[in-house]
Order: sequence, then C-alpha cells, then structure tokens
Amino acid sequence: MKRLAMISLCLGLAVLVLAGCQKTPQVDMAQVRQGVDQANAAFTEAFNQGDAAAVAALYTEDALVLPPNAEMVEGPDAIEAFWRGVMQTGVEDVSLKTLSLHAAGRVAVEVGTYSLSIAPAGLTDSGKYVVVWKQEESGGWKLQTDIWNSSQPLPGAEMSEK
Repeated sequence: MKRLAMISLCLGLAVLVLAGCQKTPQVDMAQVRQGVDQANAAFTEAFNQGDAAAVAALYTEDALVLPPNAEMVEGPDAIEAFWRGVMQTGVEDVSLKTLSLHAAGRVAVEVGTYSLSIAPAGLTDSGKYVVVWKQEESGGWKLQTDIWNSSQPLPGAEMSEK
C-alpha cells in the first residue's frame, strides 16, 4: 500500500514538473495585429462620430486612462465621462498609427502615434501613446491601460536641445 502511494505521489510530481516545463504557446502576431487594428478603427470611428459610450465600451471593466496633465480615470462610467468631456472641447479628426506591437498570451502592448484637430480654434496636435491591450474570451481586444502625451512643446516653453 505504501509502495502504491509512493508511486502515485512520484507520478503526480512528475506530471506537475513536466507541465511547468511546457513552452508558452506561440502568439499569432498577425491575428493580434488584426484584432488591435480593428479595435483602433472602432475607437477612431466612435470618437470622430462623438460617441463617448462606444469609445468607453472598448475598454475593459477595470481599465485605466492616464491622460496628460490630469488625474487617472478608472472605470467605465468615468472613462465615458472623460471622453465625452474631451469631445466637447472640440477635439476631432483623431487618427492612430501603430509603430510597434508585442504580445504574450492574452496581453499585448502597442506603441503608436496620434494626430488630431481642435475646432473651432484650428489647432492640431500630434503625439505618442502606449496601450496595454487585453484579449477577451471572445477573441476581441480591449484597452486595459491607455496613456499618451503630446509631442508639441507647451506654449511658452522652449525645449533645450541635448
């Protein structure tokens, strides 16, 4: 009886050790890129149509938005209110361009650039962003963490060259 218990224990440990040695499944980056591109297209379309609810729906339930020069925004209602406020300032014609995308499992990190216009002032802005994406069980991608900042110098500030 002790021998059977010892054999069972050894087999159980062997299974655990072998399971821990498995390689992480390869990520199909073409599928990740397609999913992120679709989500970015949905974001820009919803934003440019002034649909803050549709923009907020592209974020996970526990998402964080980290806007420049402002407090962190957390949760679906706060994210929707944030984007509604941005839209009301006249921001329009938002476009996004992915520069790099890396993924592991159901998480992806995107680095990109953005451009936008601000009406009626006729101003433009461009900058860079980093988004952490989370893949849902359905296969779609949602924004988990969203941070960006302008590449334009602050008004009245001179940038020193290094």
